[in-house]
Amino acid sequence: MEKTHYTISEAAKEVHVDPHVLRYWEEELSLAIPRNPLGHRVYGKKELALLRQIIQWKKEGLSLKEIENKCNPVSTLPTPAPHNNQILQYPSEKAIVTEDFKMQQFKKILGRIVTEAIQENSNELTTDIASNVATSVTKELDYLFREKEEADEKRFRHLDETIRSYQKARQEAAAAEMTENKSKNRHFFGKK
Repeated sequence: MEKTHYTISEAAKEVHVDPHVLRYWEEELSLAIPRNPLGHRVYGKKELALLRQIIQWKKEGLSLKEIENKCNPVSTLPTPAPHNNQILQYPSEKAIVTEDFKMQQFKKILGRIVTEAIQENSNELTTDIASNVATSVTKELDYLFREKEEADEKRFRHLDETIRSYQKARQEAAAAEMTENKSKNRHFFGKK
């Protein structure tokens, strides 16, 4: 025979958390957990379904405030206060699953839209990046070639100047030697 009501310890074991977590959630999430005539918490199937849903929402990364809003949606109708033996009604497990299913479907659709947008734009971004890189590389290579040409031109000018000065020095030396030889020849033949 399946159990229909659980103590806090039993409920904690069912959903694989510690009892203090259930107490904390009851307070922080404003959960109205029904109590027996002795004042002890009583968890039924609906409460266990809600606890499992809370665990799922936490796994999905929802904050306690977001979970509280999901557990206690703002209603325009006044909420009656529970009486001693009254068991509060929570959304059925089917309603929670349906809401969860709709949320999962919405996330899938949104994920597909974002993925498609990224894929479409990634081709354009890749083209833009490749174009920018090609332009930058071309400019850099042009600059490097111009620098090399200028350096080569400077080196050739310097080499040309060196060759010309060497030739000029050789011409001056040859002219000086000729002048000196003429003067020696004059002295040799007796002319002064």
